[in-house]
Amino acid sequence: MQHLFTNRFEGVSEAPFESLNLGLHVNDTALHVTQNREILKAKLGVSQLVFMDQVHGDTITQIHSGDEMPTCDAMITDVSGIALAVMVADCIPILYYDERHHAIGVAHAGRVGTLLQVGQKCARAMAESFGTRMEELTIWMGPSIRSCCYEVGIEATQGLESFLHVKSGKYFLDLQNANLKAFLDMGIKRKNIMVSEVCTCCDSRYFSYRRDKITGRFAGVIAL
Repeated sequence: MQHLFTNRFEGVSEAPFESLNLGLHVNDTALHVTQNREILKAKLGVSQLVFMDQVHGDTITQIHSGDEMPTCDAMITDVSGIALAVMVADCIPILYYDERHHAIGVAHAGRVGTLLQVGQKCARAMAESFGTRMEELTIWMGPSIRSCCYEVGIEATQGLESFLHVKSGKYFLDLQNANLKAFLDMGIKRKNIMVSEVCTCCDSRYFSYRRDKITGRFAGVIAL
């Protein structure tokens, strides 16, 4: 197994998407995005690299061939040589690894995905499809916007009140701890959950929609 979180460097896209933009949907030159994806594929040394058409939902797709182009927000597989990618520019990219059953997954958890429990549903899908045990599952939550920068309107706090910080009359959400608690409640061990401390809005090494609006997408990637 190998996994990584890309940053915005070592690609071919031009401003404002410079340079390793992996998103085809952000009005970057398609040829550049295709080249960037090939750069990532070569770095991983895999035969297949699968991206999702992400829609802020909770659909999980099992990948069998690596030729799929699913519309969903989470994927799972137990096929070697296939890399799964989740694109983000502030949302949480979540990676999953079940060593015993040789299986992996990815999930896209923004505010809506967190409310829909896409992270938990991906873990459960691995249990149903591969026999994954929660106490043996390893999870990585990659760089994402943190509560220092994730200001929202009061209407966006519904369902996440326990993970709300109020500062100077403004509301800030903590999606990392919302997802962490959800995983712990499922029986996933704390020592097996790695949470990045990088805030994408603060750190210019990463694409951030909140910071820049017109920008690219980086990715969390995992492969068997």
